[in-house]
Amino acid sequence: MNIIELKNKIVEVWAVARVIVQRYDHTKKFAKHIVALVIKQNENFRDVKLAEFLGTDPIGKILGYKKKPHPSTFSKVRERANPRILQEVYAWIISDRFKGKQIKLVAQDSSEVPAQSKSDKDARWGHRTPSKREQEDSGEKAKVLGFGYKIHMIVEVENEIPLGFSLEPANRHDKTLFPKLFGEVKERFTFNCFAKYLADSAYDSTDIKEQLRECGITPVISRNGRRWRKSETPKDSDYGKRWAIERIFSRLKEVFGMAKNRFVGLKKVSIHVFSCLLAYAVRYVM
Repeated sequence: MNIIELKNKIVEVWAVARVIVQRYDHTKKFAKHIVALVIKQNENFRDVKLAEFLGTDPIGKILGYKKKPHPSTFSKVRERANPRILQEVYAWIISDRFKGKQIKLVAQDSSEVPAQSKSDKDARWGHRTPSKREQEDSGEKAKVLGFGYKIHMIVEVENEIPLGFSLEPANRHDKTLFPKLFGEVKERFTFNCFAKYLADSAYDSTDIKEQLRECGITPVISRNGRRWRKSETPKDSDYGKRWAIERIFSRLKEVFGMAKNRFVGLKKVSIHVFSCLLAYAVRYVM
């Protein structure tokens, strides 16, 4: 993305952030720091490099940085900011993207965000699926334990756009986040009368299927092999499109540095992860 494209999109995000931050008792000036965190993830900066960029690039002047900020400024922002600010800015941008449109395919899944330290009191041990590289190195495909958090997400499949997300300790089971995420997505977006929900066996639940059908959405969920039942992959031709969510997770980790978590505590890690999602929106959605 060239600097002109980035500048125009950043100004749009800044305009939205200036409205949102006031709901959380911040002044409009605080919005520039929220946008700075998005720039950080978009460019894969450390705080020191971010401060240099804002002090020398025209984007910094547009946002109101009259001189180079001290790198510690962004640590203070993470202390003061409510992660909901970034979620609401993201929701505003995505809602505008889907205005007047109907959604046909959604998928839900989760992905690990490792803890920075074993002393992180908010992080928990939970099961995760090894990466392809780990599977190739070990020859094992079974789930392993990881310490940290999980980003739970529902995405629009055809355009690969996250619609709703939540960061939770790693021990939260995937299906327990369905009511929260699906409720938020259903409230903000309109589904096509032929809409489908794609998910793996972690979401094989009678309650989930009933709730989807009540909303006119067809559940296309892999069967979880329990007791006498065999595991079974849906024969629906759209099920393979579920991999769109894996591509989103891959971009968030490899392009925007989501897996490079250097923060401790649910609040700060959430700000890091949600900044990555806003950077994703800037590059791929806006």
